[in-house]
Amino acid sequence: MNGVIFDADGTLLDSMWYWDELVYELIGEYGKLPHAEGVVDELVPMSMREGSLYLCSRYGMEISPDELIELERERSFEFYKHRVTLRSGVYDCIQGLSKRGIPMAVASATDRYMIEAALKFTGIFSYMSDILSCSDIGKGKEYPDIFINACKSTNTSIENTVVVEDSLTALETARRAGFMTVRVTDNQDMLSDILSHFNSI
Repeated sequence: MNGVIFDADGTLLDSMWYWDELVYELIGEYGKLPHAEGVVDELVPMSMREGSLYLCSRYGMEISPDELIELERERSFEFYKHRVTLRSGVYDCIQGLSKRGIPMAVASATDRYMIEAALKFTGIFSYMSDILSCSDIGKGKEYPDIFINACKSTNTSIENTVVVEDSLTALETARRAGFMTVRVTDNQDMLSDILSHFNSI
């Protein structure tokens, strides 16, 4: 293993709770139907545009997908810029990988400028070789394009690069493309097992 590609929301950042609240808030304000449990999980691998199209279609939102995207961006940017925190263990893990000379990149469904603001606020921006967004790539994480492009930014081979994600859909995509994968869960002391892998080599 000689490179790592991290997801942002729910992996590096303790932010999924915020997206839960925001999505349910917007459905409550503009949707014609009550929200279903688990809807945010369905949105995780999607780009912001794909997610907005999905919400507008599923809930009959009285707002266009483009207007919904703008509302999401307006309401979430301040959170990423001033309030978001890292998940437990992330900072130590990032520092540990950096000391070993392991290149790292971020591949996120959230817009790049938001993730960049979040990583600067939490102090890990300088450790990343690049931040890639599904919106910039033009495809969600059901396609491997974002991981392949992130791998180019770390200048590592696909078979020797680890993708770290909390989304099963994204992990399955990365695995099919030839990446090694690590899944993180809500109750995990974040990424400690990744460092143990690198400690053993």
